[in-house]
Amino acid sequence: MPRIVDHDKRKREIARSALMLFSKQGYHESSFSDIASACRLSRSNIYNYFKNKDEIFHYAVVELLNSITQNIELIAHQDSLTLAQKLQRIYQLFTNDFGDGKNASIILDLSLRLKRKDTKLVATLDNSAVNLRKNIENLFVSENANLPYVQIAVVTTLFFSLIESSITHSLFTEKAFIQQNIAVILQMLGI
Repeated sequence: MPRIVDHDKRKREIARSALMLFSKQGYHESSFSDIASACRLSRSNIYNYFKNKDEIFHYAVVELLNSITQNIELIAHQDSLTLAQKLQRIYQLFTNDFGDGKNASIILDLSLRLKRKDTKLVATLDNSAVNLRKNIENLFVSENANLPYVQIAVVTTLFFSLIESSITHSLFTEKAFIQQNIAVILQMLGI
């Protein structure tokens, strides 16, 4: 009896393994054969799911962004948490994975690749960034943060700038230092 394979699940597993490999070795140092080995699959089997390393990379990044968006929405809907706790958890969502350097190199590789050539991934990333920002703005509005709407936009920008700088900063400093940034932001906001 033939074994039934969940193709979507297998595709996500390949992308997850590739992402871990990219974070260890870097995108350019990881070959298609390396990805196959990391997945414990043959190269020809991986070709059933992806036509090349770029396609794996794009799929993995989109999956990562979708996962982050879903987790932010889950955190935002936890009524038992204060606004400060929600912001802290959202910040930790980024810094726990990025703060130990796990995905920081992937983001830097992505940034460099996007500067070199225009891809459809740019539109996807822009859309994800807009959605992430909108989720944070909605969180401030729904929590009655006692901030005028104009300030909510500024605070959201500040919060995302903190996340972005922490991701980059994670390559050069300790995780504990990065996680202290959220306390400073919350204190500045009076939250």
